[in-house]
Amino acid sequence: MSESDVAITVLLVCDALLKYTAALARGLADAGARVKLLSRDHGLEFGGDPDAMREYVGATLGDRVEHLILPGRVRHHAHWGRTLELRREISALAPDVIHYQESIVNDPRLLIAAPPRRRRFAFTIHDPVSRFVHREPLWQRRTKRMMIRRAGLIFTHAEALRLQLIHEQGVRAPVAVVPHGISLPQIRPLPETPTILAFGRIQPYKGLDVLFDAMPAVWEGLPECRLLVAGQGRLAEHPVLSDPRVEVRNDYLPESAVPDLFAAATCVALPYRQASQSGVGSLAKEHGRAMVASDVGGLRELVGDAGIMVPPADPPALAAALLELMRTPGLAGEMGRAGAASVEGSAGWLDVGRQTLEAYATYLGAPRISASRALS
Repeated sequence: MSESDVAITVLLVCDALLKYTAALARGLADAGARVKLLSRDHGLEFGGDPDAMREYVGATLGDRVEHLILPGRVRHHAHWGRTLELRREISALAPDVIHYQESIVNDPRLLIAAPPRRRRFAFTIHDPVSRFVHREPLWQRRTKRMMIRRAGLIFTHAEALRLQLIHEQGVRAPVAVVPHGISLPQIRPLPETPTILAFGRIQPYKGLDVLFDAMPAVWEGLPECRLLVAGQGRLAEHPVLSDPRVEVRNDYLPESAVPDLFAAATCVALPYRQASQSGVGSLAKEHGRAMVASDVGGLRELVGDAGIMVPPADPPALAAALLELMRTPGLAGEMGRAGAASVEGSAGWLDVGRQTLEAYATYLGAPRISASRALS
């Protein structure tokens, strides 16, 4: 398919959440759009290694999407010239849609390079309520409010989040629900020893302490059960961590280590105190692993038939659900397969690309792409 045959040109813009945005870019391209991706040059999701970022994004995008990179930081005045060069390049591109991720508020240069047109751009809100302990700087909060007011289309990942944006935050733009994309499943056999996995960047809102408080009851019912905790971040002290059945990998894990990590797990625990969606939950589906998750935000919609929901901050309920999942013959495998099966036809990245393009057409008046263009 030549560029002259492409019906729509899309520019995706992000700071953080680059793994997600790169996968979305590829899904849009596979669905038939011409796509470019603009991001900053950093390794925030890659153990601080910008080279690892470039390698990952390049492998994800292949030759279907060009990656435009904004170097340096706001305070690095030497790089402002590149910002203006990108602005001219993007102006010449004349994208039909500019689609920003909420993380763009971290660096105003992204909005200078790719200026929004009122009511003509899309804005994805992954977390209607900030999950982090620290407060965002005032200028970031104001920028986010400005983007929400001026957007022609808001995306989020679950119906519960759409209702929250409309009824609790007064969002007036159309809000489209498109699931967090998931790569095609890669299912490996369950381990012989029952093992719970808690994976991802360690933050207080993720409720690891709730899981730790639940483990004595889990061990009372299933003494051989192991707990594997993997991810970067400050891990608070807890008596459970001294138990030999607990393994902690408190560091960044490269993408190449993720499949083996999930293969070592019987199920995945998401004991969040607060959440909108969970990239770890999407990975659990990708790897065919059942979940036990707190009933917060959009997690119920994400988990579906792939796990058991429990009240947040309730260690006894969490322990009971984990025991039910691991002690009921065949249940963990059945739920893991159900999660993997739910990906195809609805949450795969090509499906997400198609749903996103349909929303552009419906709410922003962008050109529609015929099914024959996809993957051509």
